[in-house]
Amino acid sequence: MAEKMHLSLEEEARKEAWLSELSKFIIEANKNTWAADGAEVAPQRPGYKELEYKKGLWLLRDSYTGYFRAPGMTTVYHKDTPVWNMQYGGHGMTEGYEDRAKATYQFLRAALMQVSSKLLLRGPEHYEKEDYTYSFKLLDGDLIDCLWREEVTEGGILTFTQTGLAGIIIHRDPSREPILPWNT
Repeated sequence: MAEKMHLSLEEEARKEAWLSELSKFIIEANKNTWAADGAEVAPQRPGYKELEYKKGLWLLRDSYTGYFRAPGMTTVYHKDTPVWNMQYGGHGMTEGYEDRAKATYQFLRAALMQVSSKLLLRGPEHYEKEDYTYSFKLLDGDLIDCLWREEVTEGGILTFTQTGLAGIIIHRDPSREPILPWNT
């Protein structure tokens, strides 16, 4: 059985500072990409739409395909190295409500603009406007490793839902030892 890695006080402080920087960047980037109806960039993969936001040593790239069901992936880079990733997708628009997609997505954008440090992955736990309700549930974990689900209802009817998972990326050095992102 593998031994659990213990961090020194210095490493733990560096980790917490780095995670704080990461979370602030994700919040800022989310408010400047899809939720803000940000400009698309040239996609790295054919058939995908992509948006990105860069600040200092940080870059977020969001990539998705489709419309009614639009699976995607968001990757955060630090110093040009992928350090955090989120995949999302699943159900998308509820069958029979595709004609509501444009209005649903406008509401979803408004909900995602409410992102905060409390739940920085997508939107708030609960957001309402007119007949729409958005809910975000962190099913397990935290910024380092998590599983989540979000839903949009209109008049109490579920019109959109998707799930996602997210977490940090740990690379290895030439001797196959872990390179923790906060140590780079």
